[in-house]
Amino acid sequence: MGDITVKSKNRFHEIDYLETIAITFVIFYHCTRYSFDFINSGSVADYLIYFSRTILATCVPIFFFANGYLLLNKDFDLKKHIKKTLRLFVLIFIWAFILMPLYLLIAGESISISAVVVPFLNLSVESDMNLFWYLGALICIYILFPIIKTTFDNNKKSFIFFVSVIALLTLVFDLLNEVVLYSSTFTHSLENGLEMPLTTIFNPFKGSYGYSFVYFGFGGLTYTLRDKIVNIKPYKRNLISIFGIIINCIFLFVMGLLHSKLIKNEVWDIVWNGYDTIFTFLNVLFIYILCLNFKKDFKLVRVISCNTLGIYFTHNLFISLIERYCDSLLSNWGLSVVATILVLLCSLGISFVMRKIPVIRNLV
Repeated sequence: MGDITVKSKNRFHEIDYLETIAITFVIFYHCTRYSFDFINSGSVADYLIYFSRTILATCVPIFFFANGYLLLNKDFDLKKHIKKTLRLFVLIFIWAFILMPLYLLIAGESISISAVVVPFLNLSVESDMNLFWYLGALICIYILFPIIKTTFDNNKKSFIFFVSVIALLTLVFDLLNEVVLYSSTFTHSLENGLEMPLTTIFNPFKGSYGYSFVYFGFGGLTYTLRDKIVNIKPYKRNLISIFGIIINCIFLFVMGLLHSKLIKNEVWDIVWNGYDTIFTFLNVLFIYILCLNFKKDFKLVRVISCNTLGIYFTHNLFISLIERYCDSLLSNWGLSVVATILVLLCSLGISFVMRKIPVIRNLV
């Protein structure tokens, strides 16, 4: 996220497009202020909007995938890696204490130490500060990266085994857990879903973001298969990818409906809860394959890709401003598309300007 190099030479154009799609999806997801409560309304339009959100579940997973794609296939320097990890760690705290007072100011609330610190220490899904969860998960990957990279370079079979097991313990078992949850509503045999020793005491990746290692690892492996994928006839790989995306979105949509109606009796966040599903994982791979069609450099896409970190840090500020002073722009799905474009361009402008200022440029 946010490669410092803006020059087109030696860049992977498919990753530029991937990251541009990802940051656009992130902003569109965060622009959600409109209602699509199909449970209470029963409206066909609400069901369609809910279905359209299934593809947004790829937003953050794409970034994990892109990081693995780039980092696992380049030379490794431990000192530079440590500096990069520490820099990211420090940036989280710096931006937390930059953003929170601004959020309070926009909301017209009083600024105090507790008002700034408490939201940062308690990152709920609804919090403006929740954007830091991604960076925290990325740091967890970076901490283990020297071992992951060594295995990737010197023992590919062990690496594949490692990533495949994590996929089993996260994506596969999470899906199995959902299936048991749905069936239990009819049999009343289970109340809390699937609770097996394999997914608890024998699962070192049972935390909230264990699936991030799957996207990261398969991102690295996908690069090694890049030439083979490119050699497949474009119409064939594109047809498979488009069809695959539609099928996976349908499956995720059905999962969302079942979870909403059978388990929660309220609309299930299909984006946030879709990150660790097999369907989203496959969609990330299919979107990557489609991005391989873009072989020419497009400057705007490249600049957005190079500034994704700055956009990620600042986009919620502009969304908050729109919500405070022009909330009608977030009132429905169509207007939210317009708001997404405006927020993307404004955040890009701020990030681009910050990169021109000495010292400040290190923040993005």
